[in-house]
Amino acid sequence: MLAGDRPVIERAASAVKLNGEWYPSRATPLAHPDGFALHWQAGPALATARLIPHEGGVVIECELNNSGDAPLTFNGWRPLMIEGDDAGLTVGQEPWRASVLINGYQSWDYAGIHPLDEAIKEGQRKPPATSWWTAAICDGQGIFVAQVLRASRFATVFRWHYHRDEHPGTSLPTRIPTFVAEQHGSPLSHPEQRSGLPEELRLAVPPGSGLVSDPILLLYGDDGTATLRKALKAAGHASGARSFPTVPRGWCSWYHLGLAVTETDITRHAAFVAKRMPELVKTSANGFRPVIQLDDGWMPRWQRWGDWVANEFFTSGLHTLATRVHRHRLEVGIWLAPFHVAADSQLAAAHPDWLLKAGDGSILVDPRLGKAYHILDPTQPDVQRFLDDLFRGLRRDGFTYYKLDFLYAAAYEAGRHDPEVTGTQALRLGLKRIVDAINPPGKPEKCFVLACGAPLMPVVGLVHGARTGGDVGVPTMNDGKAGPPEVGFPLILSMARNQAARLFFDRSLFAVDADVVMAPSPQLTPDEARVMITIAALSGGVFMLSDDLETLAADRLALLRNPNVLDLVGGPAAEPVHLFSAPELEVQDHWFAFPQELPPLWVRREADGGAIVAVFNWSDSARPYRLRFAEAAGVGGAFSVVDLWSPRRGGRALGIKSDTLKLNLAPRSVRLLRMKPAAAETRVN
Repeated sequence: MLAGDRPVIERAASAVKLNGEWYPSRATPLAHPDGFALHWQAGPALATARLIPHEGGVVIECELNNSGDAPLTFNGWRPLMIEGDDAGLTVGQEPWRASVLINGYQSWDYAGIHPLDEAIKEGQRKPPATSWWTAAICDGQGIFVAQVLRASRFATVFRWHYHRDEHPGTSLPTRIPTFVAEQHGSPLSHPEQRSGLPEELRLAVPPGSGLVSDPILLLYGDDGTATLRKALKAAGHASGARSFPTVPRGWCSWYHLGLAVTETDITRHAAFVAKRMPELVKTSANGFRPVIQLDDGWMPRWQRWGDWVANEFFTSGLHTLATRVHRHRLEVGIWLAPFHVAADSQLAAAHPDWLLKAGDGSILVDPRLGKAYHILDPTQPDVQRFLDDLFRGLRRDGFTYYKLDFLYAAAYEAGRHDPEVTGTQALRLGLKRIVDAINPPGKPEKCFVLACGAPLMPVVGLVHGARTGGDVGVPTMNDGKAGPPEVGFPLILSMARNQAARLFFDRSLFAVDADVVMAPSPQLTPDEARVMITIAALSGGVFMLSDDLETLAADRLALLRNPNVLDLVGGPAAEPVHLFSAPELEVQDHWFAFPQELPPLWVRREADGGAIVAVFNWSDSARPYRLRFAEAAGVGGAFSVVDLWSPRRGGRALGIKSDTLKLNLAPRSVRLLRMKPAAAETRVN
């Protein structure tokens, strides 16, 4: 791989781990007729790493063949291994100024942009040096992207190391000495709500058999984020990314009503949306109407997941509930954690053989959650039939929107009915049973499937949408009744950060879901609510409300009904300008280092040369901002500018402006503008 006439990667290798020992390709290389392959002896086995030209870059795919007489235990791959004195990765000439994309393993995990150089501290911490599924290093105009194309069997993690002071001589090193792609088992979650390290696999490889890695695409470009988009589109194509005729919008019961939700809550919100939210109804498209989505709380209390029958607060039953929502010409959705089984559930008591086992043979308990939950084994034939029956029944009841949550647990490496299936394979197997029950193969897909708490690449090709950030709030209860939701600006900052780093997933892998929007008072100021709504409206993805709409103050409801903003829902995702670098800041002040320093300018370019522009002030202080039209629209000159957060239909005209526009931003606020090129004869300063 070359950048002009210089190599990007030098002296790379591959490796496989068998019986607890790594076998690198450099140690015992063998001759191979294919000049674009590495071939080496890995103990008694033969290993090959093929280099396949693709999309202007190269795909690495490794293969193992057990040519010996004894079975082997496979532990993991290193399809790409750049490390050692003579190895290196050169992206640009100033890696001490470079930035790197960090992507978490699953929906709720952290995503952001950080300095590459570990000499730069963020507070007292070194910047992260690992990323799941996707990694991108940007040095000036050069960008290097490593992207797993299909996550069909393994969990892929990239790790790197660069420290400006760790080198011989006096000049700063221009090569990144370490960049490694590893494929192992899926991580266990930690009690503090984060994914852990990858688990080592122990797959049997009998004599005469073998296995293949998941393919990884390597790209280099000098066009900034366009190369990252290209890599993700290639991954979506290779994984068979699913699409849906429209991006859903609607209302979700979770954040305001939580576990106290009732049948009456759902029907009254269906009536409210149909009668009082015409702007939301009118912006729906392609025959898929706004969704009223019932979230957690409808099964036996409290959260007896696994026993998927309606509780005493849904006395009419789910079918009747769905029918009542349909009478308002709305879609109806439902939430499940399909692989979790509460330890106190009837399902756990009746079928302990359906559940994943820990290493000591006991029934596995998900370490992430405060309450004891077990996990269904998707390789168990009876579990597969259970999932078939459950979701076919819900489809018959009339549900057309499915939020499938806590999916990460099905991918745990654990004792299962089929010991040769990895966690990633098991998740995909179980999810496919669900998807096929909802949308039978060979028929038009009428139901939207949203993955949440999901390993991001393994669900591609199975779901239509996926959550790409953490929860934006917490529901509360008082004596079994819903209380005011806990929501604040710090969670909105996290929402924005993950959206900025994962916006390229939208329409490439699936429709993104940045999470719901809310406008509660006094938890959020009107400006803070506008920020939250703008992020979701410009995400390109799913757009759901979650306040108790009947009790919301009129001025707050008006924010959710703004037709100018709702018209933006479902369009292309807006991209932060200068995502990888803050051009006027020192690298140690990089704007992802601290929450209040996220990129301020986000842009959605339009075909007519105009743009939708959001200018954010993430800080607690008022700030002036000079909007440069060349940054926003790609060219300078005269533009007609309209303020879209005005309640006036079409927005409030700000006039014709040339080249720049000075804005005064209140604390924790946003200005949302539409820019259209002005006719030459109307140009004025």
